[in-house]
Formats: sequence, structure tokens, C-alpha cells
Amino acid sequence: MRLARSARGAFVVLLVSLLLAASREVVGQQLSFVPLGSIRGPVDRMRALGRFAYVATDRTLAIYDLVKPGAPRVGDYTFPEQIWGFRLDGARAYVAAGHSGLGILDVSNPAAPHLMALVRMPGQAKNVAVSGTRALVANHMSGVDSVDISSATKPALLGSAFVDGYARDVASLGPVGVAVDNPSGVYVFDLKDASTVEPVTTLQTAAAPQQVEMAEIGGARTTLLAVLAGSEPYDPLRGARPPGGQPRPGSVQVFDVSDPSRPVLAATVATSGGGRRLAVRGSLVYIADGADGLRVLDLTTSSSPMVVGVYKTPAPARDVAVADGVVLLYVNGAREGARAQEGGEVLILSERR
Repeated sequence: MRLARSARGAFVVLLVSLLLAASREVVGQQLSFVPLGSIRGPVDRMRALGRFAYVATDRTLAIYDLVKPGAPRVGDYTFPEQIWGFRLDGARAYVAAGHSGLGILDVSNPAAPHLMALVRMPGQAKNVAVSGTRALVANHMSGVDSVDISSATKPALLGSAFVDGYARDVASLGPVGVAVDNPSGVYVFDLKDASTVEPVTTLQTAAAPQQVEMAEIGGARTTLLAVLAGSEPYDPLRGARPPGGQPRPGSVQVFDVSDPSRPVLAATVATSGGGRRLAVRGSLVYIADGADGLRVLDLTTSSSPMVVGVYKTPAPARDVAVADGVVLLYVNGAREGARAQEGGEVLILSERR
């Protein structure tokens, strides 16, 4: 009898825990999305700033006006090689153009963007982050390149930081920069010290991380977060996926990097597959989660991310960008991991609270 009573008590505790978790998920559903229009694909990478969408396909960066009906294409610029990644900072786009290096594009006039500089890197530029007068370039061969951009027309390479694998992405916010490589490295840079290009911390985490973005959370103290998207958490004892096997699940990992010398893993959130792309605005993380469409997490409590919005898409979601009140979601039914293909479209969604 005592054992049965104990079992019933354990069941009640479990049931209450599940109900509380479910209520947390439901209460968290605060955002909704209304379609406004679309932009024709294909798309490799995209970002948004203010009223404009910036869409990279192969070698061309195109600019679309989100305020005008139909989001017309208002301008573009074509680089000598493929665009692997880019960042927007004020009226400039910093473009990682493969073996052509780092391009600095003046987009103050969206109808006529013009190139200010194109500086070669030691290898293949994959993406870039900007912090004041310094740019960090994720380089497939040389690791993480540090570039002096105090003169936009004459950027100068300061040096390169070695990484164990192939650098995939880099992001920065304030005095902190974070880079990721393939297969499993995370590198944290203290950007207050302009005299060094070396990371202050290196650690092993997600298997094959694809992307990193950064967020700043206010409160009693400011918290800087690095948000990684990629495959499942790193496990050195787990072998590679067997030929023909199913893709491993993905994850979004949240690191507290407020102290660059002591990054702390705050949370891991499972995604439906590896290689997902994400965008950050404030405390919100927007995930293009393949067949699951759009999912939005609130990182206000970084150790316990809450789902605050979902949007089911007609085809798998491949990329996402956010501007004020607008979400761009690239959908395409092609196989996961493929580059820009014919077809697909960018859904323009109005975000409602």
C-alpha cells in the first residue's frame, strides 16, 4: 500500500510538471505573423536593416524596398566571386566574397551601391563581423582575420588567428567577438585590446556549427550571449553518421560570453535538423527550422529559452532575417544543405504582438 501511494505521488508530481511545462509553452505564444508579400528566389544569404532587405545570390547583392508594395528591387552590386556572407553596419555592407576577400560597399544610396574597397585575405572569406574600426573575417584557410577598417577605402590586414578546423562564421557585439569552425570549435575574442588578434578562450561545443549571432540582454546587469546554430551538441566519443544514415538532429546553443575568458553554456534547444539559420533582434532568436517553419525563442532568461512564436511554412524554411516589425523567411523545397537553387521565395511577414 505504501509503495502504491508512493507511485501515485510520483505520477501526480510528473503530471503537474508536464502541465506546467505545457502552460509555459502556451503562455509563451505571444507573436503572430501575417503574410505581406514575397520576393522571388533563389537566395544564398539575406539580412534586413530599416526598410530594406539585402539578398545575396551567387555573386550579386540585391537591395529591396520593404515599404513599397511588392518590395521592388531598387539596386544591386555584383562582386568578382561568390558572396558567402555579409554584415550591415549603418550605410555600409561588409561582404565576404570568397577568394576576392573583404568588400566594403557603400549602400547609403540603395539605388546605386558602390564599392569603397576590396581587400584580399590570405584565403577564402566566409563571413565578417564589425566592431568599431575593426572587422573580423571568418576565413576558410587562415582562421579569423583581423582587419583595420578605420579607413573604409584602405582597409589593412592586421593579422590572423589560427583555428583548429575551417572557420565558418563570426559575429561581434560591443567588446566581444565569437567565431565558430568546423568541426567543433568556438573562439571568443576580447575586442577591447586592439593590439592582439588571438582569442582569449577556445572550447569544443556543437558538432559542425554553421552560424553564430550575438544578443544583449538587459536587467540588473547586461549579459552578452552568443547564439550558435548547427548540429547536435559535440560528443568526442560519437562516431560519424554512417553512409545512408538519417541526418542527426540539430540544436541552437546559447553561451553567456559576458566574461570573454569564461564563456558559460546557458542553454541548448533542439531543432528538427542540423544546419539551421537564425537571426537575432533584442532578446528574440528567429530560427528557420526546415520543415517546422519559423520558430521564435525569447532569451530574456537565457538559461530557459521560451518559445514565443511559430509560423508554419508551405515549404522548408532555409534562412531568416528580421527588421522592425518585419520578418523575412526564405523557403525552398530543395534538399537540406544545398546552395541557392532555382525557385523558392522569400516570404515577407508582418510581426504582430
